[in-house]
Amino acid sequence: MYEKILVPLDGSDLAERAVRHAQEIARGSGAEIVLLQAVNFPMPVVPEAILVPDGKWLDEAKKEAARYLDGIAASLRQAGIRVRTLLDERPPADAILHVATREKVDLIVMSTHGRGGFGRMLMGSVAESVFHATSRTVMLVKPEPSYS
Repeated sequence: MYEKILVPLDGSDLAERAVRHAQEIARGSGAEIVLLQAVNFPMPVVPEAILVPDGKWLDEAKKEAARYLDGIAASLRQAGIRVRTLLDERPPADAILHVATREKVDLIVMSTHGRGGFGRMLMGSVAESVFHATSRTVMLVKPEPSYS
């Protein structure tokens, strides 16, 4: 059914919840998992602010992201799952859509931060952007409900 599953990650525990779901699907279908992290220079919140990207910062961010993805990939390999890791310098939604097309993935499994209303308006939603822009199957993993 599925041959290649894309799992975009951002280093958060919430994003990593998608890995468990992808792992179960891969285990049942024999699919390969492609772990992706977008590493790009953050844009200023204030349009008038100009930030000049520091090549050293980007190199260090890439190294850190690669270590992070390699750690997750190692645990998937131990579970018998085929897995690859990729880094992309585009903004997150663009990176996900680009890699999904280039890698011809069958399924994108990603977490959503569960923001609504004003939070979504301010922060935007990578998951929502991907969901509406792709023709590929997208599985959105919601955050655990908090009962406090």
